Amino acid sequence: MESTAVGEASHVRHSLFDTKDEFIERIAPVGVAAFYFGSFTLSPQDAPLSRQALFKLSFLNRHFLQPGGLRIVVNRQTAEFTGTVTSRLLVTLAEILALEIEGIANVQNDTVIPPETTIPGQLENEALREKVQFLFATDQTLRSGVQISRSEGNLILQGEVSSQAQKSWAEHIAEAAGSTVQSKVKVSEAITFAATHLAEPPDVDDESLQALVLFRLRLVRETEHVPVRVKATRGIVTIQGKVRTEALRQRVENIARSTLGLRELRSTLSIAP
Repeated sequence: MESTAVGEASHVRHSLFDTKDEFIERIAPVGVAAFYFGSFTLSPQDAPLSRQALFKLSFLNRHFLQPGGLRIVVNRQTAEFTGTVTSRLLVTLAEILALEIEGIANVQNDTVIPPETTIPGQLENEALREKVQFLFATDQTLRSGVQISRSEGNLILQGEVSSQAQKSWAEHIAEAAGSTVQSKVKVSEAITFAATHLAEPPDVDDESLQALVLFRLRLVRETEHVPVRVKATRGIVTIQGKVRTEALRQRVENIARSTLGLRELRSTLSIAP
């Protein structure tokens, strides 16, 4: 009888109720992700689930891409872009961000941009204004705010900053994007926001920070084709590569150093022989 009892016990099938705790523990991350972020295709070729969630919750997606009308779905190793977007630059930014995330190898762009009604010259001016606007919005040294408008083919910079250095940098970065600039920016000692908060940059995840540095370099004429590698770890950015001149090395480092969210820059850029 004892032998029979042991044999029967070895073939007992536990009910789902008996194994519910283990089941809940295993399925919870998938269930939460599906509930909050949408469905995921879980196959060996997919980007890790945590990376997919991070991509959808990243700083850039939350503050720049989603407000601009761009929707992102990660399917296997491909980031798929859809939606009616407000700017072509948003798609470029999304592509850089996607390819900075481990496990995402391809980008499929199915976005739609509304047809423009302005004349070619106005389109060019608007594109320059957008470039400068993005550079300012992602620059932690200009967080006190500089407004940008257009007039007769020129970009007009207006607003108040806390120092002459900030004023010079705003004018410099606008010109570096390829614009003819008319500056009406004023220096006011009453503007203290940037000075008091500069040591505390906003919480930007590493993938967003890497993408931001590369995106800002692409928006500046001199640096748009510079082959540099960027790695961010807890706000510390490392850039590697070779540039043609010392002046270009300084330009790359200055643009990277002023990027929103950066806490420290470590550069090993060298001058190409």
